[in-house]
Amino acid sequence: MKFKIGGAVVLCAVFLWAGSVSAHHALQAQFDTENTLTLEGTLSRIEWINPHAYFWFDVTDGSGETKQWGAETVGPNALRSAGFLRGPASFRIGETYTFEGFAARDGGERIFTTAISFADGRRIDIWIGEEGNAKK
Repeated sequence: MKFKIGGAVVLCAVFLWAGSVSAHHALQAQFDTENTLTLEGTLSRIEWINPHAYFWFDVTDGSGETKQWGAETVGPNALRSAGFLRGPASFRIGETYTFEGFAARDGGERIFTTAISFADGRRIDIWIGEEGNAKK
C-alpha cells in the first residue's frame, strides 16, 4: 500500500511538471523576430503579471481608424532591471508612447516589445536574447 501511494504521488508530480514545462513557449513560436514594428499609441492598460507583462495601447492608422494593440514583454522583474517602475512613476494611462518590437506571426495586433520610447525623447531598450544581441 505504501508503494501505491508513493507511486501515485510521483505520477502526479510528473504530470504537473510536464504541464508547466509545456505551457511556456518560445518567442519565435508567436512572434516573427525578422519583422519589427514601431507603433505609437495611447496607453490604455498595463498588466504587470508573470511570466510576461502586457501593455495595451490604442493606435490610430492613416485612415483614422483606431485599434487596440497588445505589447507583450519580459516579466515585471526584468522590467524593473531595465529601469521601469510599476505605476505612474514610469507609465501613465492616457499618455503616448512608442513601442518597438517583433510582429505577431498570426498578423494580429500584437508585438513582443524590445524598446519603449517616451514623449520626452527617452528610450529604454528591453534586453532579450544573448548578451550583445539586444535591439538598439
